[in-house]
Amino acid sequence: MIIDSMKPLIEQKISQLELEYQRSQGLILTEDDLKCLMYKKFTEIPGLNERISTEDASIYGKPIHSEIPWYDNNNKLKIKPDITILEPENMSILHKYRSNLRLPSKQFEFSGNAIIFELKFIRNKTGISFTTLSGRIREDFNKMDRLFKRFRDFGYPHRVFCYFVIFNKTNRKCSEFTQFLEQNRESEIGKLIYATGNVQF
Repeated sequence: MIIDSMKPLIEQKISQLELEYQRSQGLILTEDDLKCLMYKKFTEIPGLNERISTEDASIYGKPIHSEIPWYDNNNKLKIKPDITILEPENMSILHKYRSNLRLPSKQFEFSGNAIIFELKFIRNKTGISFTTLSGRIREDFNKMDRLFKRFRDFGYPHRVFCYFVIFNKTNRKCSEFTQFLEQNRESEIGKLIYATGNVQF
């Protein structure tokens, strides 16, 4: 998977979902709805819905998965992005890598490049308030920061890119969020995307 060539296609699908949401404002009711719809959109990208050989002989997998746990700085599987796009050819369900670290309960291992997604759906009438920003949004943003701290500290050899995607039912947002959006819009390791359903109360 070439991350840079995949990014424009991913961002196009996120934009398409935002437009669909604006046309059908009852489309997304929960954060799980958002995750399911995003997952479905990504399967429309060429190459992301194909069966691909894994590290295990005669076992195939696909690149898109949800709730895959990643190790934090304490080697605990505490960080779970909502969606992960990985390289199936670098995945094993038969413990081929034989890592010394505890395996996830789902009993698989993977390495290689990846794109991860942390999703937030804000459904309050008041939109994104300072309380929402300092609570739910920053909490998940810091979770992704902890993951990348591990990569830096342990010298992770592969490339991982993070999308932090916020869908807001309304288009109401506090000035602090606008500032947060500008400060964190894009970096070498990630991108923050804001979308709205434009619901009017």
